[in-house]
Amino acid sequence: MRPSHRRSQQTAAVLLAALLAVAGCRPPASDAAPLSAQDVAAIKSTLTTWKEASLAGDWPAFFGQFTDDAVWMGPKGASVEGLATIRQGTWFRALEEELVPVQIEGRGDLAFARGTLSLLLDQKGAVKREGTFLTILRKQPGGTWRMAVYSFTF
Repeated sequence: MRPSHRRSQQTAAVLLAALLAVAGCRPPASDAAPLSAQDVAAIKSTLTTWKEASLAGDWPAFFGQFTDDAVWMGPKGASVEGLATIRQGTWFRALEEELVPVQIEGRGDLAFARGTLSLLLDQKGAVKREGTFLTILRKQPGGTWRMAVYSFTF
């Protein structure tokens, strides 16, 4: 195994453990099955649906990609806990958005996705933002995945 790949795996494991602790989740048992190709596809679908809802200003679909106990961790300010509280925030429709997952991993019913994001927001004129995201997702009954923690930085 290349040292850079091993370092990437170690970094991912540390990030997952830290975010699980923040989210109040317990890490999956070591004997839990790794994500299937179907799970990875479902996680990508959740991220795509979320991005498309943001572009359309479809807030019910946008917020529908979160768990009820979700935690929103933006680049400024305190974390926001609970979907009802997250919904009360000020939201701007994205005029353009790129959400590119570069890593999706997990076991059992918990996973994380990290990647890059680029937004052109309709925020008193067009405002361009670029950064990274990291989200923890929880598998729901029926096989869908919803975001339990979403963290990003610009």
